[in-house]
Amino acid sequence: MENTGPEQKQKMPKTKKRLLIAALALVVLLAASLIAIPLMVMPSFLGQRYEQRQYQSLDYGIGSERITLTTEDSLALAAWRTRADDTKGTVIILSGIQNPSVTAFFGYAKMLADNGWDSLLIEMRARSESEGDEIGLGMTEWLDVKAGVDFLSGDAEVKALPVVAMGTSMGAGTVIIAAGELPAVDAVISISAFSSWSDLFIDNMTMFGIPRFIGVLDRPFLSLYLGLHFGFDALGYSPVNGIAKLGDRPILMMHSTEDSQVPFSEFETLLKKARENDIDTSTFIREGDEHFVCYEEFIGNPAQDAQFSQAILDFLSALSL
Repeated sequence: MENTGPEQKQKMPKTKKRLLIAALALVVLLAASLIAIPLMVMPSFLGQRYEQRQYQSLDYGIGSERITLTTEDSLALAAWRTRADDTKGTVIILSGIQNPSVTAFFGYAKMLADNGWDSLLIEMRARSESEGDEIGLGMTEWLDVKAGVDFLSGDAEVKALPVVAMGTSMGAGTVIIAAGELPAVDAVISISAFSSWSDLFIDNMTMFGIPRFIGVLDRPFLSLYLGLHFGFDALGYSPVNGIAKLGDRPILMMHSTEDSQVPFSEFETLLKKARENDIDTSTFIREGDEHFVCYEEFIGNPAQDAQFSQAILDFLSALSL
């Protein structure tokens, strides 16, 4: 017969209490770990400047004018302007989170000039010759694009012509954010953009072997960290939010299927959001791990990558019809 005497009844509450304490301890340990992840990882991105190798436009067969832009938050940015004969408009060009410098894209400016487009290459804040103490993951850099747009709007020769914002990697995310905030941006070319910093953070955790559910659980703590750092209003500045604000302005989205820096799933997230909002979207998808989408050997002369360059030029041609 089962023993249900006073002694056994005393043991049952003690066992439940121990289980409850163990469960609470696990919850506290998990919460502490989730709080610690942004604290450990994000300082490797924030609070830093990046010094980059600088390139000369003449080495790419095109002249340039070095200018200085001033942002709304009073930073002086290095920028270079290249010109085309009988210009159709201006393409603002941004690079990525760290390397290379935007001056590595003078080959793109040459290709654009050969096809009737001026370029304005902007070195985003906290990089090389530009002022600024830290990168802003696109949440502050969209103001760098605004400085370029404001500069062009003050030039009587081009202010009535189209302005296209083109960026690679974090620069791609930044131009989408900027276009969402700036109606004066007439079109966007996005090369390997992330959908949001938190999405990229989670995807990279997964690539490093951390179970995805840990990253998903960490999202609120990452947002809290970034909100405290940049201000909670800045959390609204993400590519996935920006792309929904494009309205009738077109975007060309370019990505590679095996991108090891910004996973293809980020492209799919952005494309889904664009289609949900009836955005005029063109795509160029390349097989393999090609973060710049343009084949590496043609970065200095993208016109030699026929499929890549033609996708860009066809998109621009539609704007100037």
